[in-house]
Amino acid sequence: MCQTVLMTDQPRDSLGPGARRRGGRRPGSSSSRQKILEVARLAFPANGYAGTSLRGIARDAGVDPSLIVQFFGSKAGLFGAVVEWPFDATQIGAQIREVPAEQVGEYTARMFISHWDLDEHRNPIVSLIHAALADPAAAAMLREFITVNLTLPMVERVGADRPQFRAALLGSQLLGFGLSRYALAFDALASAPNEDLVAALGATLQHSCTTPLTAAGPPANEPGDSSVANSAADVPASGPTR
Repeated sequence: MCQTVLMTDQPRDSLGPGARRRGGRRPGSSSSRQKILEVARLAFPANGYAGTSLRGIARDAGVDPSLIVQFFGSKAGLFGAVVEWPFDATQIGAQIREVPAEQVGEYTARMFISHWDLDEHRNPIVSLIHAALADPAAAAMLREFITVNLTLPMVERVGADRPQFRAALLGSQLLGFGLSRYALAFDALASAPNEDLVAALGATLQHSCTTPLTAAGPPANEPGDSSVANSAADVPASGPTR
């Protein structure tokens, strides 16, 4: 898979004696960016998405952490550069946290469909899913990335219980829908108007966010994905089901 270059170095003008450098990136920025990517390609598979820190990558790359922020914006941005994720999941997660709780499902469905409709966004995501099916490390990273940046923000926005379980349901619904419409191309889904799809998928997502879960589900003290930070909403083993 070819690495997508998210930022390019601008040519530097020659500076005369006593001239002050104004704007632009400092010398060596291109090599620093490449070193950060090289370290990140090793760190994410070794430590998982949640277990990888920008400070650790900066230390191993021999750069200041602020330089990673300058180049990539955030950990999600750096991960996106490593695996060629086509849109800024951190920004989407922040937007989800701002929409009215009763509109979380519809908003996420609309955002999701709008990105998958673009070839330049859909094709890299499908490639990542194929890689995840073949490589457990890639699967773990993709799972954590989607959970931390997309589906957990949905659950947290509505204040629902059992966030890890609900986030996993939401991830399965989003990816299942995407593969069914865009990869397997079920006729009824591929030919349906986008507004119908937004309404149907949005209702399903909202249901998974807010509907009380039955006793038939996993235990209320589910451990969740050990690589994703525990939520305060998780119920202790001895506590009642919420």
